[in-house]
Amino acid sequence: MSERSMPHDAASWACPHGQDARRGCVACYQESVDPDPALSCWEVAAWFTTERPVPIRTLQDVHHHGRRFALDQPSTPLVYLLTGHARARGSVQAVAGVIGFLLHNRHVVASFTVTEIRSTSQSAAGASTTRQTDVWVRGA
Repeated sequence: MSERSMPHDAASWACPHGQDARRGCVACYQESVDPDPALSCWEVAAWFTTERPVPIRTLQDVHHHGRRFALDQPSTPLVYLLTGHARARGSVQAVAGVIGFLLHNRHVVASFTVTEIRSTSQSAAGASTTRQTDVWVRGA
């Protein structure tokens, strides 16, 4: 997989644990709790929809999670933005880990559909070096 673009076929979205990164992976999330400092740092943004509103208190609690995650609601109802930083071997594992946060914390969001993600590799100075993007909406 090229470091310059996100994969567009389903097989390329498999994280090291065999899960579709776009649906999250609890194991990737748990590995990010105590990451290897030699791994690349990724900034991930995932837009997702829910069937029910996420309570304001829950949005505030995620900001205080202490793991560099944020959960915000853009102006559109039932559309949310999860952002986070993860150390990972590549963009797919970083995405799986950040979205895995939602799976690991089902009390935060019981059901969700990811509609767009962005993953950016961070240089040592904190500036982005590449940008990967993929957009999709799960078909009916």
